[in-house]
Amino acid sequence: MLRRYVKSIKKAVRRLQNRLFSGRKILVLGDSHCGIFEYCFDHGLLVPHLVNCEIVAGATAYGLNNDASQTGAWQKFERALRRFADFDVVVLMLGECDCSFALLKKAERLHVSAESLIDQSLAGLRRLVLKVRGDTSLPARRIILVGAILPTVDDCAATRQENVLRREIRTSQGERTRLVLSFNEKLRQLADEMQVGYFDLTAQTMNPETGLVDGRFVASADDHHLSHPASASLWARGLLNSL
Repeated sequence: MLRRYVKSIKKAVRRLQNRLFSGRKILVLGDSHCGIFEYCFDHGLLVPHLVNCEIVAGATAYGLNNDASQTGAWQKFERALRRFADFDVVVLMLGECDCSFALLKKAERLHVSAESLIDQSLAGLRRLVLKVRGDTSLPARRIILVGAILPTVDDCAATRQENVLRREIRTSQGERTRLVLSFNEKLRQLADEMQVGYFDLTAQTMNPETGLVDGRFVASADDHHLSHPASASLWARGLLNSL
């Protein structure tokens, strides 16, 4: 109860700072990884900006092509856009679930490479960008695409994941990392094409010797998220530099 009260007080203070110092209002749409921006907001790393995250666990960019996807992400994001219509920045953070299991499972069923399915994932994100913009050619909102994180689950821990789909993946961490790099490169190209912002933390979180995620940023052996305490300042800096 006390913790909830303190959090409410902090949010009230953040809203006041937002008004007093003319901060931006930022709506983040994404999977569970976008919760890092709530962490940054709660810890005062994004002052004076106001942040609200619409988190749909397990959501994929690929799934945005289907209004009736299993997670219902498209409809939930639509509702959030209406609910926070006065927010002038929209951040889209999807792709980790695509690169960690969704595209891999689909590629296995279709007998194609996972990389060949990236464009279909980007079609979902393109659709969401167009939704944010509406019918106008000059969007009133600043849109920022955020790249997928480097895979944190190593080959030994893959079978211990809570999500059954993740447990079924036998693709190595190195292969999953290469898929993320390809995904992010194409996502960057999409951002340039659609004239929206883009950033990722690939360079900052990769171990140059192994070509994999640096262990300093791994939350735990069984966690597919980056450590919030270790990576928060990097995420905050990336977002602030993109506004």
